[in-house]
Amino acid sequence: MSDPRALLSVSDLSVNIAGRKSITEILHGVSVDLMSGEMRGLVGETGSGKTMTARAVMGLLPAGGIATAGSIRLGDRDLLGLSEAALHDIRGPIISMVFQNPRTALYPMLNVEAQLRNIIKAHRSLSKTEMRERIHQRLERVGLSDAERVARSYPHELSGGMAQRVVIAAALINDPTVLIADEPTTGLDATIQRQILDLLADLQKELDLSVLMITHDLGIVAQYCDSVSVMNQGLVVEEGLKEQVLLEPVDPYTKQLIAASQLSEVGAAKQGSSA
Repeated sequence: MSDPRALLSVSDLSVNIAGRKSITEILHGVSVDLMSGEMRGLVGETGSGKTMTARAVMGLLPAGGIATAGSIRLGDRDLLGLSEAALHDIRGPIISMVFQNPRTALYPMLNVEAQLRNIIKAHRSLSKTEMRERIHQRLERVGLSDAERVARSYPHELSGGMAQRVVIAAALINDPTVLIADEPTTGLDATIQRQILDLLADLQKELDLSVLMITHDLGIVAQYCDSVSVMNQGLVVEEGLKEQVLLEPVDPYTKQLIAASQLSEVGAAKQGSSA
Protein backbone atom coordinates (compact mmCIF):
# COMPACT_ATOMS: atom_id res chain seq x y z
CA MET A 1 0.00 0.00 0.00
CA SER A 2 1.31 3.45 -0.90
CA ASP A 3 2.24 6.00 1.74
CA PRO A 4 -0.26 8.91 1.75
CA ARG A 5 2.61 11.28 2.61
CA ALA A 6 4.51 10.42 -0.59
CA LEU A 7 5.16 13.17 -3.13
CA LEU A 8 5.21 10.61 -5.95
CA SER A 9 3.52 7.26 -5.50
CA VAL A 10 3.57 4.35 -7.95
CA SER A 11 0.99 1.86 -6.74
CA ASP A 12 0.33 -1.67 -8.05
CA LEU A 13 1.53 -0.70 -11.53
CA SER A 14 1.37 -3.33 -14.25
CA VAL A 15 2.65 -2.66 -17.78
CA ASN A 16 2.28 -4.80 -20.91
CA ILE A 17 4.29 -4.56 -24.12
CA ALA A 18 2.43 -5.72 -27.23
CA GLY A 19 4.54 -7.29 -29.97
CA ARG A 20 3.45 -8.50 -33.39
CA LYS A 21 2.33 -11.89 -32.14
CA SER A 22 2.34 -11.71 -28.36
CA ILE A 23 1.81 -9.54 -25.30
CA THR A 24 4.41 -9.54 -22.55
CA GLU A 25 3.78 -8.29 -19.02
CA ILE A 26 6.88 -6.29 -18.07
CA LEU A 27 5.81 -4.88 -14.70
CA HIS A 28 3.73 -6.92 -12.26
CA GLY A 29 2.11 -4.71 -9.61
CA VAL A 30 5.06 -2.40 -8.89
CA SER A 31 4.74 -0.02 -5.92
CA VAL A 32 7.35 2.66 -5.16
CA ASP A 33 6.95 5.77 -3.00
CA LEU A 34 9.19 8.84 -3.25
CA MET A 35 9.00 11.18 -0.28
CA SER A 36 9.58 14.91 -0.47
CA GLY A 37 13.30 15.77 -0.33
CA GLU A 38 14.58 12.17 -0.33
CA MET A 39 16.78 10.22 -2.71
CA ARG A 40 15.41 6.73 -3.24
CA GLY A 41 17.43 4.09 -5.03
CA LEU A 42 15.61 1.84 -7.47
CA VAL A 43 18.02 -1.04 -7.86
CA GLY A 44 18.16 -4.30 -9.76
CA GLU A 45 19.86 -6.09 -12.61
CA THR A 46 19.39 -5.20 -16.27
CA GLY A 47 15.88 -6.19 -17.31
CA SER A 48 14.42 -6.00 -13.79
CA GLY A 49 11.97 -3.25 -14.78
CA LYS A 50 13.67 -0.17 -13.32
CA THR A 51 13.75 1.92 -16.49
CA MET A 52 10.29 0.78 -17.55
CA THR A 53 8.94 2.02 -14.21
CA ALA A 54 10.61 5.39 -14.79
CA ARG A 55 9.28 5.63 -18.34
CA ALA A 56 5.77 4.89 -17.08
CA VAL A 57 6.09 7.75 -14.57
CA MET A 58 7.20 10.08 -17.36
CA GLY A 59 4.42 8.92 -19.69
CA LEU A 60 7.08 7.72 -22.13
CA LEU A 61 6.37 4.02 -22.50
CA PRO A 62 7.77 2.50 -25.71
CA ALA A 63 5.62 1.64 -28.71
CA GLY A 64 3.16 -1.07 -27.74
CA GLY A 65 3.50 -0.27 -24.04
CA ILE A 66 0.40 0.26 -21.94
CA ALA A 67 -0.30 0.44 -18.22
CA THR A 68 -2.97 -2.16 -17.53
CA ALA A 69 -3.43 -1.64 -13.78
CA GLY A 70 -2.44 0.58 -10.90
CA SER A 71 -1.82 4.29 -10.53
CA ILE A 72 0.99 6.85 -10.58
CA ARG A 73 0.03 9.68 -8.26
CA LEU A 74 1.72 13.04 -8.02
CA GLY A 75 0.03 14.61 -5.02
CA ASP A 76 -3.67 14.12 -5.72
CA ARG A 77 -3.32 13.65 -9.50
CA ASP A 78 -3.15 10.25 -11.20
CA LEU A 79 -0.70 10.67 -14.08
CA LEU A 80 -2.04 7.59 -15.85
CA GLY A 81 -5.35 9.36 -16.38
CA LEU A 82 -3.90 12.51 -17.92
CA SER A 83 -3.93 13.57 -21.56
CA GLU A 84 -0.69 14.10 -23.47
CA ALA A 85 -1.21 17.87 -23.20
CA ALA A 86 -1.56 17.63 -19.42
CA LEU A 87 1.53 15.41 -19.21
CA HIS A 88 3.47 17.99 -21.23
CA ASP A 89 2.79 20.49 -18.46
CA ILE A 90 4.25 18.08 -15.89
CA ARG A 91 7.27 16.74 -17.80
CA GLY A 92 10.03 19.27 -17.27
CA PRO A 93 8.51 21.80 -14.88
CA ILE A 94 7.51 19.22 -12.22
CA ILE A 95 9.11 15.86 -13.07
CA SER A 96 12.24 15.60 -15.17
CA MET A 97 14.58 12.80 -16.15
CA VAL A 98 18.30 12.34 -16.70
CA PHE A 99 18.73 9.58 -19.26
CA GLN A 100 21.45 6.93 -19.36
CA ASN A 101 23.45 8.03 -22.37
CA PRO A 102 24.12 11.75 -22.84
CA ARG A 103 25.22 11.12 -26.42
CA THR A 104 21.73 9.98 -27.36
CA ALA A 105 19.94 12.45 -25.06
CA LEU A 106 21.52 15.43 -26.84
CA TYR A 107 20.67 16.31 -30.45
CA PRO A 108 23.91 16.32 -32.46
CA MET A 109 22.93 19.07 -34.93
CA LEU A 110 22.22 21.84 -32.38
CA ASN A 111 24.61 23.51 -29.98
CA VAL A 112 23.96 23.34 -26.25
CA GLU A 113 22.40 26.79 -25.99
CA ALA A 114 19.89 26.08 -28.76
CA GLN A 115 18.87 22.80 -27.13
CA LEU A 116 18.39 24.34 -23.69
CA ARG A 117 16.56 27.28 -25.24
CA ASN A 118 14.08 24.92 -26.89
CA ILE A 119 13.42 23.17 -23.58
CA ILE A 120 12.77 26.49 -21.84
CA LYS A 121 10.50 27.75 -24.64
CA ALA A 122 8.33 24.64 -24.34
CA HIS A 123 7.23 25.77 -20.87
CA ARG A 124 8.16 29.43 -20.27
CA SER A 125 7.93 32.79 -21.98
CA LEU A 126 11.23 34.54 -21.36
CA SER A 127 13.09 37.28 -23.20
CA LYS A 128 16.28 36.37 -25.07
CA THR A 129 18.33 37.99 -22.30
CA GLU A 130 16.47 36.15 -19.53
CA MET A 131 16.79 32.87 -21.42
CA ARG A 132 20.52 33.33 -21.95
CA GLU A 133 21.03 34.19 -18.28
CA ARG A 134 19.07 31.12 -17.18
CA ILE A 135 21.07 28.84 -19.50
CA HIS A 136 24.42 30.16 -18.31
CA GLN A 137 23.33 30.01 -14.67
CA ARG A 138 22.21 26.38 -14.97
CA LEU A 139 25.40 25.36 -16.77
CA GLU A 140 27.48 26.94 -14.03
CA ARG A 141 25.33 25.29 -11.37
CA VAL A 142 26.22 21.84 -12.73
CA GLY A 143 29.92 22.63 -12.57
CA LEU A 144 30.58 23.94 -16.10
CA SER A 145 32.49 27.10 -15.22
CA ASP A 146 33.09 28.20 -18.84
CA ALA A 147 29.36 28.38 -19.48
CA GLU A 148 29.60 30.65 -22.51
CA ARG A 149 31.96 28.31 -24.36
CA VAL A 150 29.93 25.22 -23.41
CA ALA A 151 26.72 26.92 -24.60
CA ARG A 152 28.29 27.45 -28.04
CA SER A 153 29.54 23.85 -28.21
CA TYR A 154 27.97 20.95 -30.07
CA PRO A 155 27.60 17.59 -28.29
CA HIS A 156 30.53 15.99 -30.15
CA GLU A 157 32.80 18.75 -28.81
CA LEU A 158 32.09 17.78 -25.19
CA SER A 159 33.69 15.08 -23.08
CA GLY A 160 31.42 12.39 -21.66
CA GLY A 161 31.38 14.03 -18.23
CA MET A 162 30.66 17.47 -19.69
CA ALA A 163 27.86 16.06 -21.84
CA GLN A 164 26.25 14.43 -18.80
CA ARG A 165 26.46 17.72 -16.89
CA VAL A 166 24.68 19.40 -19.81
CA VAL A 167 21.97 16.71 -19.67
CA ILE A 168 21.54 17.38 -15.94
CA ALA A 169 21.33 21.12 -16.63
CA ALA A 170 18.67 20.40 -19.25
CA ALA A 171 16.67 18.31 -16.77
CA LEU A 172 16.79 21.14 -14.20
CA ILE A 173 16.33 24.08 -16.57
CA ASN A 174 12.61 24.46 -15.75
CA ASP A 175 12.96 23.94 -11.97
CA PRO A 176 11.31 20.53 -11.41
CA THR A 177 10.67 19.18 -7.92
CA VAL A 178 11.16 15.49 -8.88
CA LEU A 179 14.22 14.21 -10.75
CA ILE A 180 14.54 10.69 -12.12
CA ALA A 181 18.19 9.77 -12.74
CA ASP A 182 18.37 6.65 -14.91
CA GLU A 183 21.84 5.10 -14.53
CA PRO A 184 23.36 8.61 -14.85
CA THR A 185 26.99 7.44 -14.83
CA THR A 186 26.79 4.78 -17.56
CA GLY A 187 29.89 4.79 -19.75
CA LEU A 188 31.87 7.24 -17.61
CA ASP A 189 35.17 6.44 -15.93
CA ALA A 190 35.27 5.99 -12.16
CA THR A 191 36.49 9.50 -11.34
CA ILE A 192 33.84 11.20 -13.50
CA GLN A 193 31.17 8.85 -12.12
CA ARG A 194 31.96 10.03 -8.60
CA GLN A 195 31.87 13.68 -9.68
CA ILE A 196 28.46 13.27 -11.33
CA LEU A 197 27.00 11.47 -8.31
CA ASP A 198 28.42 14.08 -5.93
CA LEU A 199 26.90 16.78 -8.16
CA LEU A 200 23.45 15.14 -8.05
CA ALA A 201 23.66 14.79 -4.26
CA ASP A 202 24.63 18.46 -3.91
CA LEU A 203 21.84 19.58 -6.24
CA GLN A 204 19.31 17.49 -4.34
CA LYS A 205 20.13 19.33 -1.13
CA GLU A 206 20.57 22.76 -2.71
CA LEU A 207 17.32 22.63 -4.69
CA ASP A 208 15.34 20.41 -2.26
CA LEU A 209 14.79 17.86 -5.02
CA SER A 210 13.15 14.48 -4.62
CA VAL A 211 15.33 12.06 -6.59
CA LEU A 212 14.63 8.56 -7.85
CA MET A 213 18.09 7.10 -8.52
CA ILE A 214 17.92 4.13 -10.89
CA THR A 215 21.03 1.99 -10.62
CA HIS A 216 22.36 -1.57 -10.62
CA ASP A 217 25.06 -0.55 -8.12
CA LEU A 218 24.25 -1.05 -4.45
CA GLY A 219 27.40 0.89 -3.57
CA ILE A 220 25.73 4.01 -5.01
CA VAL A 221 22.66 3.30 -2.89
CA ALA A 222 24.80 2.87 0.21
CA GLN A 223 26.62 6.15 -0.28
CA TYR A 224 24.01 8.48 -1.72
CA CYS A 225 20.44 7.28 -1.12
CA ASP A 226 18.11 7.56 1.87
CA SER A 227 15.94 4.59 0.98
CA VAL A 228 15.87 1.80 -1.58
CA SER A 229 13.47 -0.37 -3.54
CA VAL A 230 14.89 -3.61 -4.99
CA MET A 231 13.41 -4.89 -8.27
CA ASN A 232 13.61 -8.34 -9.79
CA GLN A 233 11.76 -9.57 -12.88
CA GLY A 234 9.25 -6.72 -12.89
CA LEU A 235 8.50 -6.83 -9.17
CA VAL A 236 9.61 -4.84 -6.13
CA VAL A 237 10.88 -7.61 -3.86
CA GLU A 238 12.17 -5.51 -0.96
CA GLU A 239 12.14 -1.87 0.15
CA GLY A 240 12.92 0.32 3.13
CA LEU A 241 15.54 2.65 4.56
CA LYS A 242 18.92 1.84 3.04
CA GLU A 243 20.46 0.78 6.36
CA GLN A 244 17.61 -1.63 6.97
CA VAL A 245 17.71 -3.20 3.52
CA LEU A 246 21.48 -3.29 3.02
CA LEU A 247 22.45 -4.46 6.50
CA GLU A 248 19.48 -6.73 7.25
CA PRO A 249 18.12 -7.93 3.88
CA VAL A 250 15.20 -10.33 3.91
CA ASP A 251 14.59 -11.27 0.28
CA PRO A 252 16.96 -13.88 -1.22
CA TYR A 253 17.48 -11.77 -4.35
CA THR A 254 18.56 -8.77 -2.26
CA LYS A 255 20.98 -10.98 -0.37
CA GLN A 256 22.34 -12.22 -3.70
CA LEU A 257 22.87 -8.65 -4.96
CA ILE A 258 24.65 -7.66 -1.77
CA ALA A 259 26.92 -10.70 -1.91
CA ALA A 260 27.74 -10.02 -5.56
CA SER A 261 28.61 -6.38 -4.86
CA GLN A 262 30.68 -7.13 -1.72
CA LEU A 263 28.46 -4.61 0.05
CA SER A 264 29.18 -6.19 3.42
CA GLU A 265 32.39 -4.14 3.39
CA VAL A 266 30.41 -1.00 2.56
CA GLY A 267 28.00 -1.75 5.38
CA ALA A 268 30.81 -2.24 7.85
CA ALA A 269 32.36 1.05 6.79
CA LYS A 270 28.99 2.74 7.13
CA GLN A 271 28.53 1.43 10.64
CA GLY A 272 32.06 2.44 11.58
CA SER A 273 31.62 6.00 10.29
CA SER A 274 28.42 6.46 12.29
CA ALA A 275 29.80 4.99 15.52
